[in-house]
Amino acid sequence: MDKPTEQRVIEILETDPEFYVPVKKLWLMLQAEGLALDLELEEFQAQLEADDRFEIEEFDDSLPGEPEEVAEIERSLESLGFFGGPRVKWTRREMTANDILAGLLQSLERMNEALRGAWETRPEGDWEAEGELLDALALGQEMEQEIRQIIEEQRWENEAPDTREESG
Repeated sequence: MDKPTEQRVIEILETDPEFYVPVKKLWLMLQAEGLALDLELEEFQAQLEADDRFEIEEFDDSLPGEPEEVAEIERSLESLGFFGGPRVKWTRREMTANDILAGLLQSLERMNEALRGAWETRPEGDWEAEGELLDALALGQEMEQEIRQIIEEQRWENEAPDTREESG
């Protein structure tokens, strides 16, 4: 991997809300910026794995079904920003509770956006599917609101002056 690509990888991994960025997402980002054009995805991943500064995590996110159907679903998910496969982390980046909550909130926002899209394109007349989708939408929105509340409470606690008197 050349120096400009390496530096950009590190920059992305230092700042991305996701601590473990899907390797394919990272590779596509680089490609869109005109970097790593001479690297196939597998070669790019192998170079990351060989470098101690990066930590690769494998996730079993395989989908059931016929290969053609699975490939179509994966393309749809990727177009929404959901990438499967291994993920990479910059080993020097420390995770804080705030970072984890921010990443969780971002994931919930994307999930809720995808659920809203599914609602807009749902087949008419399938009451059972509509009910399940409405339940998923309600639960997703509730979870997102709860995380927003936790983040706001932490922000308030961190910004509030310490009014407790020392005892003793």
